[in-house]
Amino acid sequence: MASIIAGMIFRKVKHIKPNTRIKVLTNPVIKGDIVNIGLVRTTLREVGDGERLPSVYTGRILKIPNFFLFNNPVVVYSDIITDEVVAYIENDKFKPKCVELMRKAIEEEGHKVVEVGVYQKEKFFIVHGIFESSICEMVDVRSKILLRFYKKMLED
Repeated sequence: MASIIAGMIFRKVKHIKPNTRIKVLTNPVIKGDIVNIGLVRTTLREVGDGERLPSVYTGRILKIPNFFLFNNPVVVYSDIITDEVVAYIENDKFKPKCVELMRKAIEEEGHKVVEVGVYQKEKFFIVHGIFESSICEMVDVRSKILLRFYKKMLED
């Protein structure tokens, strides 16, 4: 009965709806894109969280009782998420060009650049790019940007 009432509330409020990414703050964390909100349970396409398959579809389908979603804290993502990519560079000769190369790598992968910066450490420096990405990405966007960035560095 609790799941039916929760499902009706989800349909009325519309914060949790199909094609929305959510994260249920339980242990372990459940993260995925809503496929369907049924009468008793909600179906999610699971995506990895944090460093474990970051935002990549795992191939698993989760069926979660609606009352479970209603009774636990849920993070609801917008259609666009802000993400970051970090590169570690040891050679100082790349420092003058690395900000522009990271910016180009992000843009060429089809994402909007929010900010790119360089931070000095003792034996290396860090190139830090912040970008906007769609939640629909089927791959690890960070890895694709990093690969393109390092290829650009080798070309220069």
